[in-house]
Amino acid sequence: MKYIENKTQLINYFIEGSKSKTEWRIGTEHEKFLFNLKNKNSIPYDGDISILKIFSELIKNNWTPINEGKNILGLIKDKKNITLEPGLQFELSGDAVKNIHQTCNEINSYLKELKIVCAKLGIGLLGNGFAPIAKLNDIFKSPKKRYEIMRKYMPSVGKNGLDMMHRTCATQVNLDYLDEADYKKKSKLIAAITPVAVSLFSNSPFKEKELNGYLSYRTHIWQNTDKNRSGIPEFFLQEENSFERYVDFALKVPMYFIIKNDEYIDCAGESFNDFISGKLKNYPNKKPTIKDWENHVSTIFTELRLKKYLEIRSADSCSSAGICSIPAFWTGLLYDENSLDQALEYVKNWNYKDIYNGYLEVPKKGFDTEIKNKKIFEHAKKLIEFSALGLKNRKQLNSKGMDENIFLKDIHNFIKDKKSPAQSLIEKYNTRWKQDIFKIFDEEAF
Repeated sequence: MKYIENKTQLINYFIEGSKSKTEWRIGTEHEKFLFNLKNKNSIPYDGDISILKIFSELIKNNWTPINEGKNILGLIKDKKNITLEPGLQFELSGDAVKNIHQTCNEINSYLKELKIVCAKLGIGLLGNGFAPIAKLNDIFKSPKKRYEIMRKYMPSVGKNGLDMMHRTCATQVNLDYLDEADYKKKSKLIAAITPVAVSLFSNSPFKEKELNGYLSYRTHIWQNTDKNRSGIPEFFLQEENSFERYVDFALKVPMYFIIKNDEYIDCAGESFNDFISGKLKNYPNKKPTIKDWENHVSTIFTELRLKKYLEIRSADSCSSAGICSIPAFWTGLLYDENSLDQALEYVKNWNYKDIYNGYLEVPKKGFDTEIKNKKIFEHAKKLIEFSALGLKNRKQLNSKGMDENIFLKDIHNFIKDKKSPAQSLIEKYNTRWKQDIFKIFDEEAF
């Protein structure tokens, strides 16, 4: 077994993630809340209407269980993974595919299968950035060991860490990079336009049966979770950005745990540098492997996270409207050199202060947030143009000869109506729903 002795090995980990353009793929991860169809409450891990009942039905459909000790905590089938988030949110990590047609087919196929199973059990699925009715104490908890360590640590570093774990859901997009220079360009653009993406895909205006005063309450929650490992690191926007700079950042992020022989060892708050030096308190005189580094990197929760690919984390979980448009938006911007360069030219005068202030304001103000004396709504229109250009240039056609631009339809509607998904929900709540939040489970569930 090879142990990590120096920083170069960690930098090489990210260099090894580089892929030729023909190897570039798109991965989408989307989380959902599960609820009891009768009373709309969260469902438990075990029992008559539960996670384990869903798992047992899916296993009949050739999903293979993923165990931790005696507990089933996920399923796998055909390079697709179902995992449980801390509050038993369901997450599908899709296969890495070539185009958005395949991504959307996969999403729809999975949701169809899951809906059939859940309906049989009296369970519903909701895509929303924050649990609309449940109090924190109402949420059932995943028995996964890593989450037990995180639950103990979170309250010491931010006021909303437990809410983040148990009451939020997101949609994430995973995209590749050609080399370090390509990573620099892509990470700069992703970081710069994070406030725009938050506004476009905001979908969490409710908390405990009422309006919460935000459009993306999920983003607000993340801003108050753990400043050491979340937000928008400034170096993404600087010339010094590199794989080495990301390694330096990751080394400073406090650890949560290490996993040895399927056992979790609590290292919360300790430094990975100390691990390299063999100085961990609960695992002394031992050095890390690349697997330990991989696990540590997965506990960084910035709006953009680097693994052996780029993980973009700025979108709330959404209903069927928008679920395919999120990966389409980012693919159009990042997988065509022309659109990427045009978008970078557009944001070249945006400095970190402009962007970060926009990021802090956008959960509440949405499209009305300003960057460089212009509303994000106007920036969003421009960036959608660049994305549409990129999708056109990619020439990825379906059987009817249509390119991936068909998946931007929902975003074009957001712009035409001047309403994000959250704003549409608020309007329904105040008019047709007559402030009855339970209507969300009837009209917005899958």
